Parts: sequence; C-alpha cells; structure tokens
Amino acid sequence: MTVQEYAQEDGMRSLGDHIEFSSRGVEDKSFKNDEWKKLFIVMVCQLKKLPCTTKDVGFIPTLCIDGIDHLQDPELFSYTFALDTQDLIDAIYSFVGTDGCSRRVVIQSIIHHAEDAVGLCAVVAEVECLCMEADCTWNGERKIVKINFMNTDRQSEQGLIGEARSKAESTGELWALNHLPNAIHSLSLLPNKKKAFHRRLKTYLKDKYEERVMHVTVFEKLHPLSELEDPRDFAQVFYDILQIHQWLYECARILHCDISSGNIMFRRKDGKIYGVLNDFDLSARVEEMNKSDIRTGTKPFMSLDMLDSYWKGGHLYRHDLESLFYVMLCLASRYEQPGVAAVEPRAYSLWFSGTNREIFHNKFTFLIDPFVQSLPIRSYFAGFKRWLRKIYRELRGGYRQRPACFENLSTSEEESEDDDLQFLEKDNDPNFDWNTLNRHVSYVRMRSIMSSFKGTSLQTRWVGNPDH
Repeated sequence: MTVQEYAQEDGMRSLGDHIEFSSRGVEDKSFKNDEWKKLFIVMVCQLKKLPCTTKDVGFIPTLCIDGIDHLQDPELFSYTFALDTQDLIDAIYSFVGTDGCSRRVVIQSIIHHAEDAVGLCAVVAEVECLCMEADCTWNGERKIVKINFMNTDRQSEQGLIGEARSKAESTGELWALNHLPNAIHSLSLLPNKKKAFHRRLKTYLKDKYEERVMHVTVFEKLHPLSELEDPRDFAQVFYDILQIHQWLYECARILHCDISSGNIMFRRKDGKIYGVLNDFDLSARVEEMNKSDIRTGTKPFMSLDMLDSYWKGGHLYRHDLESLFYVMLCLASRYEQPGVAAVEPRAYSLWFSGTNREIFHNKFTFLIDPFVQSLPIRSYFAGFKRWLRKIYRELRGGYRQRPACFENLSTSEEESEDDDLQFLEKDNDPNFDWNTLNRHVSYVRMRSIMSSFKGTSLQTRWVGNPDH
C-alpha cells in the first residue's frame, strides 16, 4: 500500500453531525443580516462545504472574503496559498521552535488533505528544514507538519501526547515512548480580535457554534504500514498497538477513539521496528468519554456500536479493539501484498462508502448472519488467519449474547422497519459486562490471541492489568 492509498482508505473520518441548521434558522432575523451571510460563506469555504470554483477547496490558511478577517494571522506565513493544496508544495514556513531556535522549512509533499476539515486534520505535509546552522538538529531531516482545527473545549492533540509522554517518563515506563508520536513543535492560533469571523459567528450562533482553534504541529517523521515487507513485522506492529493502547487507557487514562489504517505507523530504532499509535486528533481522557455522546472514528473501521444510532453507552475501549480487528482484516483481505491492491471487487468495499446506517447494516450482517462466508484473507497475509478467525468469533459471540435494551424505546421505534437490526433479543441481564461484551472483547483476550504469530512469540513490551 502506498501512502496515498492509505490516505484514501483512511479518508472517511466521522465526528458525528458537525453543524446543523434547522429550517427555523431561515426565519431568524439575524440570518437576514448581510454580515451574517458573509460570515457564513467564510466558514463554509473554510470547512469545505461549498464547492466554490474548484473541487479542491478546503482548508485555506489565508482565506479572506470581502475584507473579512480570516482565521489565522497572515504574518506568521510568508506564502499565500491558492485553492489547490498542491500549491502548498515549495511554500516556506518560518517559526520559532519550542527550543527557542528560529527555523525555516519548505513543504516537499502533501501527504493528506482531509475532505472534511471540521475538527479534523486539514493538511498533513512533509517538510524539510532549510536551516544552515551547524548545530541545527533538524538540518537535512524531514519532518511532518499537521495543520488542523479543533474545538476550543477539547484537549489539543499535542497536549494529550505530551501528557502521555510525561506519564511514561515520570513512571519509568520508557518503553511506551517508542510507541507514541513525538511532537517537536506546536503552535496554536486563536486570534483575540473581536472582528475575527469565528468570534462573530459565535456571537450570532452562541451555543450552536463550536469555536475552533488552529493547531500547527511538527512531528518526527514516522513510517506507514505500506513500507513493511515481512508479515511478522506487521504482526509485531499490530501487537505493539494493542499494548500501547492498553497502557494509554490504564496508565495515562487516554482513549484513542480513532484506530484506522492511517493511524497505525512504525519507527525504526537500532535496527528494530516499533509500532506507533499515531494521530490523537479525536482522542480524549477516559473520564470525558463517559460524558460524551459524540461518535468518532474512521467509517470503514468504526465499531458496530459507534455506527448504531441506538447505542447510548459512550465510546468504550473495546470499540477501539474492534476497530483494530477491522484494520487487520481489511489489510489482509484487500491487498495481495503491501502496495498491491486485490482485484476488484475488493472485499468489504461497502464499508468504505455510504452513510453510517448503511455501513452499520453491512457490518451487522457480517457479524451476525449465521451464513456468513469465510474471511477472504490473501495468501501473503495467511499468517493472520488464526488471529482474525479467533477475534471474529469473539466479536460475533459477544454481540449475539447482548441482552435486550428495549425499555427506552417508544412504541413507534419498537414497530419500526429496523426491528430486524435490534438483535438484542435476550432478556435483560444486569450482570452482562457491556465494557467487554461479557469478556469476549478485552485486552486480556486480544493479548492471548495476538501475542504469538505462526507459533512463535512476539515481543511483549508490557503486561498490563489482567482484569481488563
């Protein structure tokens, strides 16, 4: 798989219903205000909701319409970007790093440009340092620059990564640093000017508008899965992801919430390969997930619950483990080998298109249908058959054993055409463990399956809590 292919497979990230205007909004007097209309156009263009003059319109760092202030301070950039993100190439970005050094980097390539920039990563670019100073530790090295917008109420990605890395250092769990991204520079831009368009939108929409802050973060360059060549290396990377995910959950109290093919990477160190869990844009502290109804993830890899509008139990750690299963299954079924896609029609293609409900229907059939066909694993990834079959049986068994939860449904809901999808047919069991689907999907169960590959043990970095 190439980086571009991973980006395409990883390009269906969901953050629920980002913004919604009811028909009543048209009757609002403020809507008729010309200033409001201009503000709305600016916001729409920034968030790629309006085609404008090109299909490539999306995040535009220096967007300015009719003299209205754009989101960020243009003085921080020395290049005015056009609509096409490819025009970002060769742009120069100057800044003062967290180490106090002034740096200049040139954008060499665009790795990813999100179709929907709301709260997500807008642009990921590979850059090269132009510094000529002999003591510059970046000289000649390529880094990754990520530019995104996040809700001001959410913890920033670099903040969560910093918390996790500090936790590893303070507790002596230094092994975890090998499996976490390293943010080496970050800058947050939230203009305080009252005339900035996002501030004026907040004035008009109040609680209906989530104020955003722009984050510019420079990361150490990591390697995508497509660069791996040995199936055993894939296995070690996936096992590493399971271990660091558990450590984040148990020790740093952070839940990733977006396990996808593009967010699983690796680094080489002293001739060894270490799986890295990347991209904490949608991550949150565990205690915050209990209070949130927001459904996050990348659609093809989202758990059945996260795709189900009936689910009200929040984002649990087992949902991420289910996503890890889908990542491994899609890799092993949709590619003949790294970088070589299987012939069309490729397996599970319906997971990569359609609405959440449509993908839910398809995954429901996959997990529950007693006549489902065998997993179409390609020969290169044959070593993963044992893993995938066992995890599939655990997921299937856990979902089929879930008790009924009809007490909160209205009569109309009970008689809806979706009743066939309410597969929770057993009597309500107060002792059912929803966190792990009655121990079917847990860290300990996944470890027992993934700790060895083709009969040989993989490297266990950390044991974890046996009760999870």
